[in-house]
Amino acid sequence: MRSCTGILLATQMADRKFSLRNTLHRKLIYGCSLLWLLVSMSACKKEETPVNPYDAVDYSSGNENDTVPDPASITGLHKNIFFPKCANPGCHDGTFEPDFRTVQSTYSTLVFMGVNKTTLDSISFFNYRVLPGDVNNSFLMERLLTTTSDYMPSNGVRLPNTDIDNIREWLLDSCPDINGNLPQKPNLPPNIVGFIATDQQFVRIDTVRVGGIPFNSFIVPANSIFYLPIVALDTADGVAGTDPANFTLSQVRLSTNKDDFSSALTMNATWFSPIPFAVWQCTVNTSVWTAGTTVYFRIYVNDGFQSSPAEFPKSSSLDYFKTYYSFIIQ
Repeated sequence: MRSCTGILLATQMADRKFSLRNTLHRKLIYGCSLLWLLVSMSACKKEETPVNPYDAVDYSSGNENDTVPDPASITGLHKNIFFPKCANPGCHDGTFEPDFRTVQSTYSTLVFMGVNKTTLDSISFFNYRVLPGDVNNSFLMERLLTTTSDYMPSNGVRLPNTDIDNIREWLLDSCPDINGNLPQKPNLPPNIVGFIATDQQFVRIDTVRVGGIPFNSFIVPANSIFYLPIVALDTADGVAGTDPANFTLSQVRLSTNKDDFSSALTMNATWFSPIPFAVWQCTVNTSVWTAGTTVYFRIYVNDGFQSSPAEFPKSSSLDYFKTYYSFIIQ
């Protein structure tokens, strides 16, 4: 009996232990399942989309904002005139200046930008495309108003008076930029106009040229002295230009190689003011060279406001300018 009772008690205890283990196991499985479910739900939860500050902007008109620029400002002129009516393919679209693709390129290629061109009737000469505050001396206005076929735009449709009035108003307002700042007039280099050559009696000798061809070298006698007056002006700066008498540099450099002036003979010019004109003048002694030598020369002037002097002819100048600025000793 005792042994049977012991066996029964042992069996009951084992069953209880097994039942306890099953209960703990089920709880562990349930806990892990619940944890996995929570993690899965958290992973699948949709994140809140951040607010895009540009969602409210209406781009249907092609503008970044609803601000309408002043039609007489450079921004308004570009938006209403220069870009839609002038920046046509093959024209002012960057193909050549003025460049009307952007407000900035429009401004920088118009204001105080030099121009050496006459109108078709060859009456007027303009130094600037746009001269702030001066309608009459701004080539832009001439191109818009000329009665010749040289008017702009070149598509056969003239600008309406309202457009021209807005451009005129901007000009008379001294051409403020996109920030309302007024432009500062640059100090441009002097213009080298040309030269003449005379003997000591002031009779011109530069008209006698090799073969009678105007752009060949002019002929000077060997072992002689002649004068080389040079004409340079500062007209591009208008009333702000430097009087040529006050140029800080005026000289002529002479070389036997038309393209190499690295070892050129340098001669300073002196201010000479005969009637009817005033010039800088060099005295040239031809005994420096042997007969048959061709001597090329270049003119250099500085108004005192430039980092380097104006030069003509330049290395990049056309060849006939280089031969025109030369003499041959005979």
